[in-house]
Amino acid sequence: MAVDIDENENNEKIKDIWVTYKKFILIGLGILLLIFFGINYLANQKIQSNELASQLYQEVLIEKMDNLDTIKSKTSILKEDHSNTPYAGRASLHLGQLLAKTGKFDDSISELTWASENATEISIQSLSFYSLTINFIVKEDLVNAKVSAESIKSIGYEALKMDLLGDIYLQEGNNIEARKAYEQALNFYKDRNDLAQVIQTKLDAIGK
Repeated sequence: MAVDIDENENNEKIKDIWVTYKKFILIGLGILLLIFFGINYLANQKIQSNELASQLYQEVLIEKMDNLDTIKSKTSILKEDHSNTPYAGRASLHLGQLLAKTGKFDDSISELTWASENATEISIQSLSFYSLTINFIVKEDLVNAKVSAESIKSIGYEALKMDLLGDIYLQEGNNIEARKAYEQALNFYKDRNDLAQVIQTKLDAIGK
């Protein structure tokens, strides 16, 4: 009997709590449901955005260089609507390199600058700085060439960075620094005979 009385008292307490806090409990459950559905909605939106961005990027890659306006248009969509995906930076890098190939160096520099500043991947940023450096070297803007080369941060591109800096120092007439840069690049390339040979040729051209 005592057990029955305790159970009844507990049930009454639970009913009292429900009556007193029912409104707050329902609001809390509603908020949790909103958060749950909101997170799912955002996740689905992100997936859809990535899928669309990926498709646009593939279209950019397969487009012929003759259709540069189409490549520009699709790259602009990626930059404006999907800048938080890796595909925007990749497409911008690709477009910048194509513009350089057609001799439009100023347009290329503008595009590559966007990629270097906005790409979500460090490797794409580094490749953008690498391409920027080459553009500046072609334009004989050695100050900006050096800034771009020194901005290359990816460890995998350290040899390319030192090779570029060697070229810049050489154009400046600073053979001592050029040799140092080439020697560092050669150290990275020591296990790759073809690339090491290119650097060694540059070192030989400087002389002792």
